[in-house]
Amino acid sequence: MGLADSLDLTNFIASRGGNMSIFNDGQRKWALSHLLPSTTTRVPFSSEALNEIFPVFVMFYALAVLVQLPNTRTIRLSILPALLGLSYRAVTRYDTSVPGDYGYDYNNLSFGCFTIFMCLRAIDFATADKPWRRTRWSSRPENAPENFRSHVKYAMIDAVDLTMNNRGIGWSWGKPIHHPPKAAQYSAPRAVRSSIPFFVSFIKALVLFDFTLFAQQTWTLHPSAYPTHPIGGTIFDPTLPLHLCVAKVILITLLCALGLCTSFQMSYYGLAFAMIAIGGQEPEQWPPMFDAPWRATSLADFWGRRWHQMFKRAFVVGGGKPMAKLFGRPGGVLGSFIVSALMHDIGVWGLGYGMDLGGVTLFFVMMGAGCVLEGLWEQKMMNGKRVGGAVGWVWAMVWMFGWGSLIVDAWARRGLIESKMLPDNGRPAVWWAQVIVKKWLAIHEA
Repeated sequence: MGLADSLDLTNFIASRGGNMSIFNDGQRKWALSHLLPSTTTRVPFSSEALNEIFPVFVMFYALAVLVQLPNTRTIRLSILPALLGLSYRAVTRYDTSVPGDYGYDYNNLSFGCFTIFMCLRAIDFATADKPWRRTRWSSRPENAPENFRSHVKYAMIDAVDLTMNNRGIGWSWGKPIHHPPKAAQYSAPRAVRSSIPFFVSFIKALVLFDFTLFAQQTWTLHPSAYPTHPIGGTIFDPTLPLHLCVAKVILITLLCALGLCTSFQMSYYGLAFAMIAIGGQEPEQWPPMFDAPWRATSLADFWGRRWHQMFKRAFVVGGGKPMAKLFGRPGGVLGSFIVSALMHDIGVWGLGYGMDLGGVTLFFVMMGAGCVLEGLWEQKMMNGKRVGGAVGWVWAMVWMFGWGSLIVDAWARRGLIESKMLPDNGRPAVWWAQVIVKKWLAIHEA
């Protein structure tokens, strides 16, 4: 857990030494990962795994069809346990990394987070109390016959979009979710020409992501107080002077945040390009993923508007609404972030070194706590006026980067920074370093 490494800075100020063994012991006592099986018992991903995972996707698609049809809640709820059970088995049984190459261990994190998120969406599908309607771009023509067979036919077509549409764009349930304004108007006809801007954005995001990852990989990680991946290490380096150690932590955390933005956008624009060029969708169905998160002037502004909203509904349905019924709005906010914390931390568990309650889970819980504190401050001290301006920006950034360093450290110790997220022979940053920089050095050393 990265908190112990960061707390070691306190010792560093006094004596430049020692690890907090008491904190280590406490972390072991409270290890939620004890509820999960050992990752050492997993078997390599194979065709057998596909035989078990394929039914999960079939059931997920079936729920996406049924949630559009009336009087299907009972059958949806009956499908859900099987989907959840098979998903749990897949995540805990199969190792999706590449044997002998630590650089691909991140596949287990991605597989775990994706599967858990799909389960959260399946819960949303199964528990919906009324049919969902597609309000725009529906495949169902206005003059379609009003019979069950017709409804099923077009629900099956629209379900393809629903399985990928995490923000509810063009659906009756997507209205409360913020969609960033369009970056540009597309006048080209649908299909290939209108998909070109998305392909260009995909290339830009790919290049920026790779340079960001390359920049992270240039830092030396220090041995951690906790069990650490062979290619990992902590970002908290007690061998450096305090001001340099803090600067290093801030820079790596900033690079990681930028890497997350660009990696999400790379995947998003790549999928958008394919769905517009091949799937015939409209550019308006793919609004920007982020809304300038660096401009956030409060925590609520950042998490509720400027950061991507892909997971928002799943977290609200899975944790926010149940907790809100018990503890009101503060409970709803914390419940949403707790579900987010567990999804991300179970993904970290997949990397083979257990969950990290004091790094990953704590980060998301403190984001929820910060939003609650912010709301109370607005109520009690600002007469309902929103936190904002330069002071709000400083508050949001300090809170996020302070706690964010712990989750970045958890990822760093598990080798995520050294991951091979792009093939070495196809990395723009590596090519730049090997060709351009090498040539520049040769010229100036001559």
